[in-house]
Amino acid sequence: MSMKSAKEFAVWMIERFGDHQAGVYLSKADLRELSGRQTLRQDFIADVHFEMTRHGMGFVSDATKEKFFLFYLPEVHWKEVADRYAVASNIRPIGRQKLSQHSG
Repeated sequence: MSMKSAKEFAVWMIERFGDHQAGVYLSKADLRELSGRQTLRQDFIADVHFEMTRHGMGFVSDATKEKFFLFYLPEVHWKEVADRYAVASNIRPIGRQKLSQHSG
């Protein structure tokens, strides 16, 4: 099997697994076999992820780099969700305290 570029591999993954709305995961052995690569460097994974983001998908690994996850990216921007906390009652500004001067 010939080694695929990150772009070729991303397009193939989208065509092959894009119908799985919940996403899929692949083992390191699966990814090596499917990509034609003997080693999986982080720059290859990052390049595949970059190519997939153009299609609304993401591709990342777990911390041990044993499993690789293909998933749809959320359509709601994180700021839209985070703004609901903008008026939280437990957040208080830090004010300047008045300094008292002691005469001595």
